[in-house]
Amino acid sequence: MHIVWSSHSDRRFYTPRRVLSGTLCHGVFIVVFLVFGYSEIFSQQPNAQPLNQNQSAKLSPEQQAALERLLVGWEARNAKVTTWSCTFYKWEYNAWSPADASGERLAFSESTGEIKYAAPDKGLFRVKSSKQWNPEKRTYDSRPSNSGEHWVCNGTSIYEFRHSERQLRETKLPPEMRGRAISEGPLPFVFGAKADTLKKRYSMQIITPSSVTDQIWLEALPKFQVDAANFSKVELILRATDLMPFAIQVFKPGGQDRDVYQFDPRTSLIDRGLDLIRDFSRPLTPLGYTFIEEQAPGN
Repeated sequence: MHIVWSSHSDRRFYTPRRVLSGTLCHGVFIVVFLVFGYSEIFSQQPNAQPLNQNQSAKLSPEQQAALERLLVGWEARNAKVTTWSCTFYKWEYNAWSPADASGERLAFSESTGEIKYAAPDKGLFRVKSSKQWNPEKRTYDSRPSNSGEHWVCNGTSIYEFRHSERQLRETKLPPEMRGRAISEGPLPFVFGAKADTLKKRYSMQIITPSSVTDQIWLEALPKFQVDAANFSKVELILRATDLMPFAIQVFKPGGQDRDVYQFDPRTSLIDRGLDLIRDFSRPLTPLGYTFIEEQAPGN
């Protein structure tokens, strides 16, 4: 199984499996609210500044009705998920990405990791292995195993490993953020997506290619500056059978750099396989690291 993603704006195609040099393009973020770093909850910003211009296409009544049915069904499906775990794969594209013989940009880095979630506000995101392009050797070099993103949220605190600084940071969440920090973070596309919240924050449209029958492709453009500061566009693929996320492509501000996440359906476990105490407990501070406690904005 592999993903061939079509850009809705310029119809270009890319195939992440090529980055893996023969390895099957497995099933990723993923994107949960800490992919861009934790921030204040959107709903706590009543005066969120709307963007001056919106690039979204005007939908026909039929397209709008189809979108509404999808969002309502997606919310209902999410409400039934109490726990979820999955392996993810990530490809990062930027100005330093190499190009193949045809000039097509390949990934600058590729990562493999795990994601875990327990409703409504517990989560874990951990990169276990990664490679980065070495322009001098013209190949991908493995990065140290303890250099990737790693955070845990137990509902009351966020624990983030900052390996470059050799720190483990605990950020205590204020009471008003507890119980909803993941679903109302900068990108509520994976956990606890709610139709009204999505429609308020994003201009959305279904962009599924006519040749695709087992997936639903969705495009989201931010309506407010607070979201546009994190990304310029998100393209999401849901599995048509159960409306669970299959892949997400996040275009960063400016529209050139992008991250692609794909979830491996072969490792997806819904409502089973998690230990709520062990998987989301406070991590041990590694030898040689400093533990730092801080308050989140609003505390």
